[in-house]
Amino acid sequence: MPRSTALVRFLLKALLGLGLLAFFLSRLDLSQFLQSLSSARLSYVAVALCAYLLGKLITAVRWALLARPLGFSNPLKDFVAFYFIGMFFNLFSPSTLGGDAGRIFYLSRGSSENPERGRVEAAAFALISILADRAVGMAGLVWICAGALIAFPEYAALVPAVVRYATFTIAIAPILAWASFPFCHRFLQKVDHPLGKKLQALGRAYWNRQGVLLQTIGLSLAFHLIQIWIQLLVGWALDFDIPWPYASVFFPLVDIVAMLPVSISGIGLREGGYLFFLSKLSVGPEKAVACGTLWLVVVVVSGLVGGLAFVLHRSSSPARNEELGIRN
Repeated sequence: MPRSTALVRFLLKALLGLGLLAFFLSRLDLSQFLQSLSSARLSYVAVALCAYLLGKLITAVRWALLARPLGFSNPLKDFVAFYFIGMFFNLFSPSTLGGDAGRIFYLSRGSSENPERGRVEAAAFALISILADRAVGMAGLVWICAGALIAFPEYAALVPAVVRYATFTIAIAPILAWASFPFCHRFLQKVDHPLGKKLQALGRAYWNRQGVLLQTIGLSLAFHLIQIWIQLLVGWALDFDIPWPYASVFFPLVDIVAMLPVSISGIGLREGGYLFFLSKLSVGPEKAVACGTLWLVVVVVSGLVGGLAFVLHRSSSPARNEELGIRN
């Protein structure tokens, strides 16, 4: 993609996100909104930030577990560093694409069990590890939401029917995909092509390590439950309660919407989601948008912690940076 085209797309997404945010703010009593933010209890926000960072450590471990079957033997500290660096890159890109690109870059240039593997092939396997990580993460998020929709019908009734049905459909999809693997494997065995053989090997890498998948699913559920708890903390910081069953219903939906690559870091989309779902609890629009804003603050500050990881990683490997043409 030409650099000018990429810049135009970035600017358009930034304008869309900021435009949505400006629209929502224009519908609020701005003084009351600022009052809600300024009176937020910082102790709850600090606990929320620590919980979020703990959750990101969990997801870094999840990624490491999924990358090891693909030949990456980097120490766990590398995966943690690369993951946090990706969080920093996410601050400047639509959705999580920038962070994923950063993780691919760093992991593919690191050590692996196959040092003779070329950079392009290593990058391809790094991409697969990230796609697997995203798939497991999304599955855990949607399963929590679907389970809450079933377990708490009084809160499910507050969600549009089309959203509920879409959630159930998406929740079933990874289960069906996993169940269909033996049939796909038999089909690929008949394909006499190098690509078909690679796909077989990749499928077996996870199929033969079902314990790894169970561990990563468990880590995914733990991470998302921490995120849901953070929503309660943010509500308490603003002096209102979010019932945890409803947080289990609405937060996964808001998180999925904020992942859409149509704005920078989900700005505008996230606040709109909070405004819509918290209004069902009779939470005022000012506090609802303030809730989304505080969540964004937690994400941004965590990303800045990733910036510190980026600086420390560069300074710890000057020889590698010089090889890549990066100057401190």
